[in-house]
Amino acid sequence: MVFAEPVVAPAAKVAKPSPDAPERIQMTRVQIFLDRSGFRPGKIDGLGGEFTQKAADRWCDAQGVVRGSFLDVTSIAEPYRTHTIGEEDAKWVGPTSSKPSEQSKLKALLYGSLWEALAERFHCDLIFLKELNPGVSEPTVGMVLRVPDVEEFRMDDVKALQKARANGTAQALPVSTPAPEAAPIPPSPSPQIVNEADFFTNGSPATPEPAKPTPTATPVPSRRLVLLRDERLIEFYENDRIAGCFPCTPGSAKFPVPLGTWRVTSNILMPNFRWDKSVLETGVRSNNAFLLPPGPNSPVGIVWMGINRPSLGMHGTNSPDRIGRNESSGCIRLANWDAFRLCQLVKSGTALEVR
Repeated sequence: MVFAEPVVAPAAKVAKPSPDAPERIQMTRVQIFLDRSGFRPGKIDGLGGEFTQKAADRWCDAQGVVRGSFLDVTSIAEPYRTHTIGEEDAKWVGPTSSKPSEQSKLKALLYGSLWEALAERFHCDLIFLKELNPGVSEPTVGMVLRVPDVEEFRMDDVKALQKARANGTAQALPVSTPAPEAAPIPPSPSPQIVNEADFFTNGSPATPEPAKPTPTATPVPSRRLVLLRDERLIEFYENDRIAGCFPCTPGSAKFPVPLGTWRVTSNILMPNFRWDKSVLETGVRSNNAFLLPPGPNSPVGIVWMGINRPSLGMHGTNSPDRIGRNESSGCIRLANWDAFRLCQLVKSGTALEVR
């Protein structure tokens, strides 16, 4: 007797709930709560995932409660709000190319569309942003969109901080303990050209004027970073207490970020980037390279934070949706919105422990 092979039905696709479904609204509230608290959950999509869980665990650690404890997100009454697209958004959109030879001829590496610009501004998944606005095919200036209610990442703020640093007036971003006597972050070295696999700056912090001792003076907080390679996560500590975390892409199997304790040596906003295929693939510098202009779609995003290990640094990216899910050519990638926050928390001399 011959028996036929059993027919296995294909797995049914589980329909993704609408952004207005109660469970997705609740998860979006959780992600926004964590994002605002400095425990970044990755791109906001209302679906959760490993980085949302990791951020929630670290938030619990910071509060001194058991991981898995209930997160009171009642402060996020409504996760969505409206945003009117303005010229501020449109001016950061422009011609793009995926080829370095063509990118090098552009004045800046801008966003390829308003969709892309707005997804970064509101820390969210591009598909999620389109789901929130189902009737919109192509956004235009003056249009009103629904967006996650986060503290916005604005390219104008990046440029403003770059100018403040050049003028010597920028201050480190306070977290839990203000630092009124903290030294300004020194101007970036010149020329501001970085290469993901061969840039190294041996910078040093500016020497501040001695603070006048007073009975009520608040000490400058001690800050350090811990990179957990296997978890693809950067933990931020202030006065030995965890105060934030950031998803990242830490190198690759071929070019792993080396274990040990390093320190931040440079902190450059809107850097130029020397793209060298040989360096990226083999670590060996060649004469066949392209100098790419700055911009949010640069391979190193909007900031380069070098460390005292030749060829390594922390930086932004032009592919935020792939953070923690791909490999880099040896450096530590973050979403631009996370890289911008992190670059305001650290300065030359900040320790980076890689585990």
